[in-house]
Amino acid sequence: MCRRRLKLDRSCSLVSPHLAKMMFTPQQLTGGPKYHHKTRIGNWSEDLELEEIKLKDYLKKKETGSLIVTAKQRQLESSLHADELSSSPDGFLHFGMKVMLVNHQSKGVLSANPYDVVAKSSPAYMITSSPVGSPCVRNVFVIERADPKDGFEDDTVHYGQNIRIKLCPFSEIKADAYLHSEMVTGLAAAKFSRHQEVTALTAPSGETLWQALFPDTQARFEMDGEAVPAGSPLVLRHVQTGSFLASDEIPYHNLFGVEFEVHCFHYFSLGKSQNLVGEMKGEITGDYALRKHGLPNIWSMIADSGEMEGDKTVAPEQP
Repeated sequence: MCRRRLKLDRSCSLVSPHLAKMMFTPQQLTGGPKYHHKTRIGNWSEDLELEEIKLKDYLKKKETGSLIVTAKQRQLESSLHADELSSSPDGFLHFGMKVMLVNHQSKGVLSANPYDVVAKSSPAYMITSSPVGSPCVRNVFVIERADPKDGFEDDTVHYGQNIRIKLCPFSEIKADAYLHSEMVTGLAAAKFSRHQEVTALTAPSGETLWQALFPDTQARFEMDGEAVPAGSPLVLRHVQTGSFLASDEIPYHNLFGVEFEVHCFHYFSLGKSQNLVGEMKGEITGDYALRKHGLPNIWSMIADSGEMEGDKTVAPEQP
């Protein structure tokens, strides 16, 4: 056996390097269709061996569950696990309630993607609005009180009160994550619109503070401090930057299909609001926001699988 192997080695060494490299047919060299390994032409032996290796590799991945299709199915199952919303007997939002946030422009539900990681000081994950409206672990958020000594004695959420919007751990998100935004920089901006980026950050900070405000700017001052009804339209103001949470029909492709981008931007109407005239007459001050919000800024916090109330806001005025 050893002599035979030695003869084969010597015969191979006698073949010129040019002939040793010519193991493929002209069709294979030009990128065309190759012969099946049953046709004893060209590199048939190596093709047969390669097919056997591919089959063994496939069977091994199938047994260990590491196929791409299997891994994707597992990711979807861990992210779409059903969750329950909290009930609201008195019709108002309370701290600790599990709610869904629905946007009035994209008709999508605020959702987190645990497999779309964003580079931040702490682990952060991308936020989108999804057309899938069923309550699950990726779109159910908990309303958390930011400061126990904020001047409100009860546990009801009030307009103008600082809150945090928390996402419970699931899948790749190993800790509580909070709705987060920051000023636009060269490294931090929304992927398509280039407005303020919105993520779920796993560390509470000043950039995770939000305020629920009455959507009608004409009555916002009077409604400040009142309890927020569950399912009613509202706007979410980012405390640190003063911008408003928004979602427009900007397609965002990810593991869950086509969703919509979420960012922070003030979609105010472009019509003249006569601020200076009102200030001259003493009817308002510079603190009043008179421009109407567009639908991308309008959200509803849904509790106990309730439906959104009718859109009470007025569409933006045409310039």
